[in-house]
Amino acid sequence: MAMIEAILKAVAAKKRLLILTHNNPDPDAMGAAFALKTLLYIKLKKKCTIAYMGMIGRLENREFVRQCKIDMVPSFGLNFRRFDYIILVDSQPQAGNVYIPSGYQVDLVVDHHLVKKALPKRKDFIADIRPTYGSTCSILSEYYKKLGLVPDANVATALCTGITTDAIGSGRDSGKVDQEMLGFIYPYVSLRKLAKIKSPELPRYHFKTLRRAIENAVIIDELLYCDLGDVRNSDLIAESADYLLRMREVKCVFVVGILDKVAMFSLRYKSTRKSVGRIAMRMVKGIGYGGGHVKSAGGQVPLGNREYEDVVSVLKTRLVKYLGIKSVEEKTI
Repeated sequence: MAMIEAILKAVAAKKRLLILTHNNPDPDAMGAAFALKTLLYIKLKKKCTIAYMGMIGRLENREFVRQCKIDMVPSFGLNFRRFDYIILVDSQPQAGNVYIPSGYQVDLVVDHHLVKKALPKRKDFIADIRPTYGSTCSILSEYYKKLGLVPDANVATALCTGITTDAIGSGRDSGKVDQEMLGFIYPYVSLRKLAKIKSPELPRYHFKTLRRAIENAVIIDELLYCDLGDVRNSDLIAESADYLLRMREVKCVFVVGILDKVAMFSLRYKSTRKSVGRIAMRMVKGIGYGGGHVKSAGGQVPLGNREYEDVVSVLKTRLVKYLGIKSVEEKTI
């Protein structure tokens, strides 16, 4: 039985479904949630609620939600008792980057990240986790293909954006299946919507942040390190990392910043020689949460009573060690 058929069988008897994304969701998480919600309505006439914690900060992501007409609600304050089935996409229950109130459990996980911690062992728990896929939207696209469903323009555009952002974009991991699913989806994509998503007007603070990233960046051997300090949203950290990765002289980029008393970082690597997803997990061991893929990863460390500078120092020291860098001499760019 194909995984999507097992999912449909498990969901068939449920009445009120909740789809959760990770905190501060990106296009892959939102696109996968939206595609799954639509699929379950088409096949089973199920109505799902999509919820998230945090904020949608990046302007491209806000335009993405608007153009694809994705209806989402904040998970904080949501009455979880209303739902009899909880689905998590683009994350895992123990990853630490999703809001799930005490006393509630996830019934289904659809994700493409490395398994971070032991998953629930309940007989009714379903996990479709595929670390070899570059995006969760690739998994959802495969569901549509196996079921012989043609996605409408909004779903296709959402899936396309999720795949290109997570699997095809700068510093990302792409494989044959991601390219195949992109080929399957693309004929149904709205090019008008896609163009608006890719080129929204950017506020002044976006360019101020990039300038600060360049001014604060230092090179340590093959690593480019940048401490942004306070940021307005977490997406600015990832955007800065993607931008700085284009520098010819470096192989790895580490950008860190602070938001709401949480130290957040993005890690990028140009080759597949080292898995920065695994490195990120080791960097935050015992102090926070992290993970990702071969060439793209991230993490967060709640500060609590710790000083931001001390946490950054620990992360930086661990990263230099795991990258095997011998000289810690810093050079300005």
